[in-house]
Amino acid sequence: MTVETRPRTDERTEAQPEKPSRSWSEWAADYDKYVYGTVGVALFLFVWWFANTTGLLDPKFLTPPQNIVTALVDGFSADGKLGRQVLPSLRRGLAGFLIATVLGIFLGILVGSVRTLDKLFEPILNFFRNLSILALFPVFLLFFGIGEESKIAIVAWAAFWPIFINTTNAVKGVEKILVSAARTLGAGRVYIFTRIVLPAAFPNIFPGLRLGASHAFTALVAAEYLGATEGLGIYIRSAQEGYQIPAMYSGIVVLGIIGVTLNLVLAGIEKRVTGWQLGITSR
Repeated sequence: MTVETRPRTDERTEAQPEKPSRSWSEWAADYDKYVYGTVGVALFLFVWWFANTTGLLDPKFLTPPQNIVTALVDGFSADGKLGRQVLPSLRRGLAGFLIATVLGIFLGILVGSVRTLDKLFEPILNFFRNLSILALFPVFLLFFGIGEESKIAIVAWAAFWPIFINTTNAVKGVEKILVSAARTLGAGRVYIFTRIVLPAAFPNIFPGLRLGASHAFTALVAAEYLGATEGLGIYIRSAQEGYQIPAMYSGIVVLGIIGVTLNLVLAGIEKRVTGWQLGITSR
């Protein structure tokens, strides 16, 4: 008598439970920031358009959004002037921001690490960081002249302070217990600085970089008023003086787009560099 045997099937490979499909609410929860942001922008534009259409706003002073879109298209056309003003402003803004980044991080790490320097220079640094950038324009012109150097220096000065202050506070805020534990285990100064202090400080340095970038392009417009012949600041002022209101607003929109784009780039870099930290601040 023969007994038929069937090969056993591994129970683990038999029936795998199907992954439940995600509901609309779950999908929306992941992208709610973008959804709400898009709705907010659309609502803002609608209210703006409605106020112009119904006469609540005088289009002579706040032109309808569709006119600004037309001015943007014309400005970036082959014969448009707006497109030619972007590169000079980007060059000045990024150059000043990079100078501020290098100096701000270097000096911030130095002052944050050496408590004697922090105590020694705190009154002087507090004095300079509270000075109005507009009040310092004559000083920049005196030292650097009316050329590109003065404009880049103004941008660098405006961007330097948030980067420097955030870096200093980030280094000073590293938990002492981490440094003490490393010293107890025989770690040297270089190892402690590169492997403990800097990684712990990075998440708090990046918000300063993003704020510095914002300050850089805010100061850029005022800096370009000082004898510049090209740039978005000059374009905006010339359009205002010529009463070309849609063109004036189109220049402002381009400046805003540049600022938002730079902030997104820095936020992406921050997430990649410090994403492993629980205390990430990129949101």
